[in-house]
Amino acid sequence: MKAVLLAGGKGQRAKPFSDYIPKSLIPVKGRPIIDHIVRYLARSSLITKIVIVCEFDLWGKQIINYFEGKQNIYNKEITFIEDKKNGTGGALLKTQQIINKDEYFLVWFSDNLCALNIEDMVKYYNILRNSIKKTSPLVGIVVSRKYRYEETGRLTIDEENGNEIKEFIEKPTIRLDLPEGLGIYLFTSQIFKYLNQKKVVKKEKFDLSHDILTSIPKSDGKLFSYMLNKDQNWIDIQSPVYAERNNRIIEKIMLQMKLL
Repeated sequence: MKAVLLAGGKGQRAKPFSDYIPKSLIPVKGRPIIDHIVRYLARSSLITKIVIVCEFDLWGKQIINYFEGKQNIYNKEITFIEDKKNGTGGALLKTQQIINKDEYFLVWFSDNLCALNIEDMVKYYNILRNSIKKTSPLVGIVVSRKYRYEETGRLTIDEENGNEIKEFIEKPTIRLDLPEGLGIYLFTSQIFKYLNQKKVVKKEKFDLSHDILTSIPKSDGKLFSYMLNKDQNWIDIQSPVYAERNNRIIEKIMLQMKLL
């Protein structure tokens, strides 16, 4: 199975840091985010090749230069594909030729850290593949969560008594009303049908989540959720400041990933 890392884009939330370096090279515990992800993926026996989609301009070249000469360290082949600034959907479409006739492949946004159980998710995929009807093609699995660690405190308030605080809960883990889709996916080759259709309509930039994933449940295709358990953590490293503020949760994730 190939793993595709989407590492393009300017990283607007990471400014001014991203004015000089790609978001995926934000340092976390002494290494860039993308390096931690590659090391984690490379340990899985299911991953045969890592494909990094990045721009080939000044920013993207920094990612390419970082990995130059390091393939022996990871013991997995690393290939680069040019992201021509056509959005995340357009970037993923660029991988169609290299994915070729593979039944399924992993997609991972390169600013996300998570100790995903890749083997278990593939087992789940195999169960789904054997259970759904052939007339409704399986397009993919979205890694999701029901619980989220909050950065701020939560209050229980008695509104009938002048908004008196009855309970103050410091940075709790809360259950979400609707599960949250995270930036990690297991797609089948069916995803390219939707990407190509959207390219014909949009012609230029289009987004994987907004333009593609929102439309699949309304079509003949099927998407499923792979839910993280309550003890599994995930984080989108938005900026160096955000990483520093969430140091505790990052350390927990990296321990789960066995990277510390």
